[in-house]
Amino acid sequence: MKTLDEQTALAIVFANIKRKKRTEDLVTVAEAFDHLVALYGSRRVVAEKVGLRSPEMVREFLKILSLPPEVKQLVRTRRIDRLDVAYRISMLPSRRDQIKAATERAGLSTDDVRDVKRLMSNQGMSAEQAKKKVLDSRLRGLHVFVMDFDDEQYKRLMSQARQERTDPAELVKQVVLKWLDNARRRGRRND
Repeated sequence: MKTLDEQTALAIVFANIKRKKRTEDLVTVAEAFDHLVALYGSRRVVAEKVGLRSPEMVREFLKILSLPPEVKQLVRTRRIDRLDVAYRISMLPSRRDQIKAATERAGLSTDDVRDVKRLMSNQGMSAEQAKKKVLDSRLRGLHVFVMDFDDEQYKRLMSQARQERTDPAELVKQVVLKWLDNARRRGRRND
């Protein structure tokens, strides 16, 4: 770690809080924030000094410093390189859960980490069980379309789905796929 003085800490914070491409890892930025809080006396004063609207981001960075050394190392080496992910891991109830979630973090998006935490907290799952459930439920290549139907169209769709004993969304999917297949065939004939 660099020797921190006020100017160095401010430079690290200014260079890394509002950019997508940080020059420093999250632990280094957190250490700079920690130095500034010790110097200025509060997170609010630090937030004002560096141009943040609230001390929330300062708090999130400082929470990183409470992570177990094994997790901090993953953050230092940028295997975990998003503040929201590191912060969510820090909010897990035990150090063991934090270590496990962090080491299993590879391949998980920010939303996945949030879902793992929610499953661990709300359903008492282990980190491994929660990760498996999240990854198993992740749909790859799924695209969602929102369509407007007037009342009459909606009633006809629901009636047709009941007659075919299928889900209305599945019925719409089948119709669209059939239409695309027919359009593809027509395109071949026109070539």
